[in-house]
Amino acid sequence: MKNFATVAALAAGANAFVGRSNNCCFHLTASGGESGTVGQLDDGQNRIHGGLQEAQFCIDSKGALTDGNGRGCIITDPTTQFQCDEGATPMTGWSINSQGQVSYNGDADFVACATGQNGGLNIYTTESSDVTECKDIKLSADSCSSSASGSSSVAVPGSSTPVPGPTSSASVPYVPGPSSSASVPYVPGSSGSVVTLQTTVTSTYCPESSTVPVVPVPSIPGTPGTPGVPGTSATPGVPGTSSVPVIPGTSGTPGTTSGPPSQTATSVQPSGTSTAGGSCPTDLSGEYEYPHLIIPIDSSSPDTAAGTSYNGTISSTVSTIFNFDIPSSDAGKTCSLVFLFPKKEDLETSSYSFSGDGKVDFASLQSAATQSTSYNNAPAIKEDYGGFTISPGNSYLISTFECPAGQAVSYEMKNSGSTELDFFEDYNPSPLGLYITVC
Repeated sequence: MKNFATVAALAAGANAFVGRSNNCCFHLTASGGESGTVGQLDDGQNRIHGGLQEAQFCIDSKGALTDGNGRGCIITDPTTQFQCDEGATPMTGWSINSQGQVSYNGDADFVACATGQNGGLNIYTTESSDVTECKDIKLSADSCSSSASGSSSVAVPGSSTPVPGPTSSASVPYVPGPSSSASVPYVPGSSGSVVTLQTTVTSTYCPESSTVPVVPVPSIPGTPGTPGVPGTSATPGVPGTSSVPVIPGTSGTPGTTSGPPSQTATSVQPSGTSTAGGSCPTDLSGEYEYPHLIIPIDSSSPDTAAGTSYNGTISSTVSTIFNFDIPSSDAGKTCSLVFLFPKKEDLETSSYSFSGDGKVDFASLQSAATQSTSYNNAPAIKEDYGGFTISPGNSYLISTFECPAGQAVSYEMKNSGSTELDFFEDYNPSPLGLYITVC
């Protein structure tokens, strides 16, 4: 629940402000080429129009955004779409000025582009060849203006002791209530002077959610762990009941998805491979696990640890390791490692580049990778699953096995011919990347 504190605030001096190391929550409105409130699909895509309910967002002192469900907000690569993914570590760089204008990495210019669905427009930081019918927009917040780093206290007149707001953990996203906080403006004074302002401020503090740990998304996916997003890779975090991809991740509690995301198109079905007896589906129609850490390694820079990534990359020198954390609840179940490779026209929020003969090789590794993994110190191969020739519009069953419940496991995908592939791991329609389906 939200905590509402109504206090009489005394702002004094040229540097007077209400500090905000706790999350501050707000709604977004677009203006310019298109205008309207920013809503959200169930899968975390942020949109203007389309009959969606107004979405809530929260910003922390580091300039990171989460949505009203505690999901980390990211800018996808390469389309630069603004969306919030379960398990993603929120990207920093967001700010709100004294007029409520929202910027990302200092840039207040965004574009809204057609989706073809109920008149809805997705939001991007830049226009690209992957989107159409785009218009320039600005985004403004209805509160949290003049966000500033510093103390998390609000001064109360007549008291020399500040009244602190609730403390928070940077590694745990917040789950705010439905209403946003009132605006808390910055009160500047001229140099060397004292400005006294008596006002009533209603501040909304978003409490911690201990059930939705952050992952370095990407984030990563985790990320995003795509895009959940940075930390140790041994036990990257993933929400307990979500159907989303992960972004490279911080440690937490792995989860199992229970079904496909809401408002999604039908998953790409396999047309070049068949499902062997006893294997799980080669789509995300049921339970599945997603990678909590994605690590590219490069034989041309054998001692360089690239760290977490949102993308799987395959080339003549680069292969990619995917970490999965299999929850204990999967004990006794069957797992299938699958690679989903839809056609580009079936993608909504992801993209990929692909060339060459499509020949790739998959293998399980003897131990999990970490953010410090490089080509020279990568885990040894445990079992080579052999070569596959992949092409867009297909799903591939790589291997079926008893679920390694409660364990962190890693798989490597590499080139075995002339394949050049770079893809953004994403569960949105149509799902793209390496997953483990559970049955």
